[in-house]
Amino acid sequence: MDSISKILCLILVLLLQLKGKITATPILPTKVSVEITNKLNMKHLIVNCKDKHNNLGVIELYVNETYTFRFYPNYIFPQTLYFCHFTWLYNDHHFDIYVEYRDLWCTHNVCSWEIFENGPCKIKPESRQCFSWDKVYAKIK
Repeated sequence: MDSISKILCLILVLLLQLKGKITATPILPTKVSVEITNKLNMKHLIVNCKDKHNNLGVIELYVNETYTFRFYPNYIFPQTLYFCHFTWLYNDHHFDIYVEYRDLWCTHNVCSWEIFENGPCKIKPESRQCFSWDKVYAKIK
């Protein structure tokens, strides 16, 4: 292969990486969106999400309303973690809503969750993966 062909191949590979077609970790960082939808029957949901450094504040969701937050995950050291505190009526729950090693493969960088009384469900294009609420509750201050 001559030098020009090698350069063209390298450019093609780089362009494909920029579009995220070859690797899960693109060259340029892209934001991830986390969507949380209230699927509780006739109940308001209070949500407070945060990571180690940022408290995103308290949000009130009515039935079928969605809250979305966006961030840049740490691609070099995949340790990004966002956790949320969910309350409604007499219920008080905690769940790790974004764990990078689990959620890195969200569809088009959007991690969609539906919140039910039994726990949160991650929505995928052709399925739903439901989880139990975290057993150990850590208060968000």
